[in-house]
Amino acid sequence: MRTILKIFIILLSLQLTHCIYAQKGASLEKGTKLPVWVNAPYDVFPQSQYIVGVGSGDTREAAEKNAVSEIAKVFQSNIQVDETLIESALEHTKGNRTELTTNSQMYNQTQITSNLELKNIKVERVFFSEKEGMYYALAVLNRAETAQLYRKDFNENDQLLQKYFRQAEQESNKLHKLSDLNKSYALFEVNRLINEKYKVLTGGQSLQPSVSENQLKQALRKAREAIAIQLQAAPGTPKEVGDYLKELIGNLGFKISDKPADFVLRYQLERKPTNLNRPGIVAFNWQLTVQLSDRINNVTLKTFTVSKRTAAISEGEANARILRTVKMQLQNRFYRQFLDYLNSF
Repeated sequence: MRTILKIFIILLSLQLTHCIYAQKGASLEKGTKLPVWVNAPYDVFPQSQYIVGVGSGDTREAAEKNAVSEIAKVFQSNIQVDETLIESALEHTKGNRTELTTNSQMYNQTQITSNLELKNIKVERVFFSEKEGMYYALAVLNRAETAQLYRKDFNENDQLLQKYFRQAEQESNKLHKLSDLNKSYALFEVNRLINEKYKVLTGGQSLQPSVSENQLKQALRKAREAIAIQLQAAPGTPKEVGDYLKELIGNLGFKISDKPADFVLRYQLERKPTNLNRPGIVAFNWQLTVQLSDRINNVTLKTFTVSKRTAAISEGEANARILRTVKMQLQNRFYRQFLDYLNSF
């Protein structure tokens, strides 16, 4: 159910180079003999002080993008996170400071912007081989300067993490407590990624968080287990829809109750046959509705609705396709909307 993705420590090279082009680039050199830095870049920029990338391409722009991409590869990480949960939690921290750091914003794909990384990745050399008709570019990242910027980001995030964690300890409202803890953990995860970058830059040195991962996980587990949800299915709704919702609730760490609980979740899947006038094709117009009531704060959330038409060569196949779409909608759109509400306090 959860969206588990491999996160790259450095932002995508496309975004990285975008800002670089806005700056004055290196002067273009031309010749028939390749300069030393093309094959031995660390002879020019010592590895103890810099991370470098060499790229080539049919255009100068392509060569520069490829050079920056080579630096990005050095920071590749296999850390796994629930991207949707973290993105949702981070979006609701904005009111607590003027602007999130780039490292926090990296989870919001619509807000991926160049900032700290781009200020330190510079294209220092560009060469056009008249013999090959090929451009070469050398991108450079200063280790010490960039490490200092990451340390600043880490400390800012850590201060905000502490604030939310302490607030959660004082909260009596279940949802307020959970919201604060989600934000704390999201910032912890961002700092974990920053730490990975920092280690690469400093040869293994680490930055230490003020709240441990174990503390956060234990507090989150208790906060989630304290929240219960009651499911109410409308007549005629397939059992599978309830199973999908139970899986979603389980992944959130909440309990399912047979009695009125902290949340009441009412759901319905209606299917009506429709004639497409196509021989051998069976079709249904269908609608999924999910209504979530917050009994802690006496709020009923906006009803989640999906209306579609599905066709197939048989009724069984059409119903299977409908259920696959329903599952995807619940695990993505509804999950995100629910998270946004949980993190809005």
